[in-house]
Amino acid sequence: KVRVTDIETGRAKTSVTLPLALVDWGLKIGARYAPDADIDMQEVSEMLRMGIEGKLVDVMDEEDGEHVEIFVE
Repeated sequence: KVRVTDIETGRAKTSVTLPLALVDWGLKIGARYAPDADIDMQEVSEMLRMGIEGKLVDVMDEEDGEHVEIFVE
């Protein structure tokens, strides 16, 4: 899942559930919402391929007022 929420309201701006086969596409979406975040999308992709579950990315973008999360259920 890729979820982007508004920090102030807590409302979801984007919430996308993807099958693992589309993971690269999902990571591109996450990167678009947090372009300045210090996230190594290649590393996240590798963790997914290794079968790691749980929250992989949790970034608060104070400048844009967004909370970006990428996780596997």
